[in-house]
Amino acid sequence: FCVCNCKPRLAPAMETSLRYDTTSRSLSLFAKERFTNSEDVVLTVSGSLDTRDGRMDGKAHVRKRLFSPAKSSPLVPDRADIGLTYETKLDDVRYGARARKTVDVSPSKDGMSAVTLRGGVSYGVKRSKPLIEGTIELTHKVFNFQEDQDLRLRVGYDLVKREPYAHIRENNWSFKTDFQKSWSVYYDL
Repeated sequence: FCVCNCKPRLAPAMETSLRYDTTSRSLSLFAKERFTNSEDVVLTVSGSLDTRDGRMDGKAHVRKRLFSPAKSSPLVPDRADIGLTYETKLDDVRYGARARKTVDVSPSKDGMSAVTLRGGVSYGVKRSKPLIEGTIELTHKVFNFQEDQDLRLRVGYDLVKREPYAHIRENNWSFKTDFQKSWSVYYDL
């Protein structure tokens, strides 16, 4: 992995959105900000305010991103992250590692369709049992689906929960579902 002192990547401005999901059955205001330095250390701070009862939840995540060289083996992950996370819901600090491998499956090799494998493990300071993550996902992008409207379709399978999921995103709107018991809608402000 490349751990050189690379140029900083420009991050977009603070992300804000309105979110509704069937689990909490309430509308929340969500905000997230990322800070990245020239050595690919990223601090992400996010929080949500439940409009029904005023409850606030927050999360802080600091990680070191490691990228694979451009001409690496097909088996080497594109990116690996190591870091710490604190969530107010769990009131625990977790530390762990994640990896991601994306393979372009579009016929023209233009990145419009891809398969992504993700995996990770984290341990909590207060919990002895590890939290394991694993997904496989097919993504397809459609630019100018309608005039000035892009679309991104993702269908995946959570290997730990053993359930499928889908995510449809249009410029500002997102819809997520697990096809069984929950769904959510996001609107980016």
